[in-house]
Amino acid sequence: MVGLCCALAACGDGSGDRVVADNRQEPETGATAQVSKLDDGLRNGVFEKAIRASGAACPSVTASERAEISPGVRGWKAQCDNGSAHLIQILSDGTAKVTSRTH
Repeated sequence: MVGLCCALAACGDGSGDRVVADNRQEPETGATAQVSKLDDGLRNGVFEKAIRASGAACPSVTASERAEISPGVRGWKAQCDNGSAHLIQILSDGTAKVTSRTH
């Protein structure tokens, strides 16, 4: 029991480790990596479908570029021809998280 308490005490609160982990970007895997490798036209088509599935209007994605969605989380910014813009994160399982900007 004393050994376990000493081992836990030596770990500290872990906040120093957490800061390092928060600033690190994980390698892309699964669907995330596949979308990253698509040419612009195909990738924009994927983004159009994801944006529409989220309930937002987007007749056509005219441009997309890499963007940091939140600290350490990479995704894309997609611009639609109706003037709307959306942040898109593709998870490794293929799920898309879409955050739409409203005017």
